[in-house]
Amino acid sequence: MLPAFQALSNWQWHRLQDRQAANVLIQEQIDKEPVAIDELIVTADGATTVPNDFQWRSVELTGVWQTENQVLVRKKSLESDLGLWVVTPLELVDGTIVMVNRGWTAAANSAVDSPVVADVPTGTIEVLGRLREITLRTKPAPTDLPDGQVDRIIPLEIVDSPETLSNAYVEMTASRPESKSSDIRTLPAPEVTEGAHRSYAIQWLFFEIMTVIGWIILVRNELKEQRKISLS
Repeated sequence: MLPAFQALSNWQWHRLQDRQAANVLIQEQIDKEPVAIDELIVTADGATTVPNDFQWRSVELTGVWQTENQVLVRKKSLESDLGLWVVTPLELVDGTIVMVNRGWTAAANSAVDSPVVADVPTGTIEVLGRLREITLRTKPAPTDLPDGQVDRIIPLEIVDSPETLSNAYVEMTASRPESKSSDIRTLPAPEVTEGAHRSYAIQWLFFEIMTVIGWIILVRNELKEQRKISLS
């Protein structure tokens, strides 16, 4: 039992250290001045990407909304409410297409229905947001989703083009003209906290200490009982 308690405590300490290291990287990116996304985009071998170390970096984009390719990402919660992300491709001046998560909207009354989202402005749009890495699929995409809905942001599944930024999307925080209506809520900034790992690690150490103390008390009581028996 003691080795198990020690192993669990060590595991929580390691998770704490990993969380602290991740928090440092996130905060470093948040603290940097916004950069034009054009400066980060790399086009090579028929693919448009950004480097992998720009997660959470604030970026600026200028382009035109491709409303005909807008999708809703299902099963996304915000403050315990179920809803969807509104993802609209933005075609930049140079032709690059970037998926922009404009925010969260409440789900419709039925899982097969899509909520009505207000139209975005036409013409040139300036967007400020955070770069997010995409999560690759580990199994095939579902084929029974309602039209206009997807289960996750996979840029090339939304707009299959060499000009599509394929390994990241942008989480919008502001735009000019405003491209967010009252039915769309801005996604919160990343939570830079340590979580409960420290308290859990201490808790397992406490269990370990209490177990040792308990064993000592049991052994002492057992010895006392044996002495009583031997003297009787």
